[in-house]
Amino acid sequence: MFKRIRFNWKAQTAHGLHSPFVYRLYTEVIDPIYQQAPADLQEALIHGIGTYLKLEAGHLHVIDLVKLQDYELDGIESLMQQKEFLIICLHLHENEETAARWKKIYQNKSVIHSIELYELGIISLNPIAPKQHFWLKKS
Repeated sequence: MFKRIRFNWKAQTAHGLHSPFVYRLYTEVIDPIYQQAPADLQEALIHGIGTYLKLEAGHLHVIDLVKLQDYELDGIESLMQQKEFLIICLHLHENEETAARWKKIYQNKSVIHSIELYELGIISLNPIAPKQHFWLKKS
């Protein structure tokens, strides 16, 4: 419960988002899905984001940070060399280990935009803007 409160304190809505990419993704996909409150929010977000960005097959990678072992983090480096890939990480706030794994991933120099929702994290590698990290919540 405290993790959620702390997250919501940092997180923002569309107001004040200065990245056109993140603003559109939030207003056209993420927040509408939040408003619908689907039974499987993670699945709805993954599907909605992939569909909205029209990602080719194999260009959307979903990583469950609970199942990921620390030694596998280096293997994710190869994914981060492909600028057309989008990586979605699940269970960011499950425990201290998953939070540390998430932080290591989003701080990687290849990451351009990292978007942290409470339910999942989105990693964009497309060099369309300066490196930024966003915390977003339901409006």
